Amino acid sequence: MGTDNLEVVNREGAAAGFQGSGKSTGFEKIKNMIADKLHSAAEGLGEKGVVQDEECGTAKYRKQASEWLDHSAESVRKFDYKEADASIREYVKQRPGRSLFIAGAVGLMIGAILRRR
Repeated sequence: MGTDNLEVVNREGAAAGFQGSGKSTGFEKIKNMIADKLHSAAEGLGEKGVVQDEECGTAKYRKQASEWLDHSAESVRKFDYKEADASIREYVKQRPGRSLFIAGAVGLMIGAILRRR
């Protein structure tokens, strides 16, 4: 009877490990897809800037926007949701009142946006 329980626990642990890896893999795919789109937008903006450099004086702004998009793409690639989750949980433990206020304000804004539609 003891080994049967151990087998069930081992199977559940293996299943949980498999589900967790599937979630992170899906999250990683989405994260990489967003980063690729940001990088593509940065490249496109940079290419337009090179072509239109002589026509208008916005080249430096295009270059700056392209650099920001590239930086954003790298930030998205480096984002660790487990670290963010731990950080948010710690913040809520330290400041529960402020956390409730922020959550309520965000809820009211989302409600107002959805009500207008």
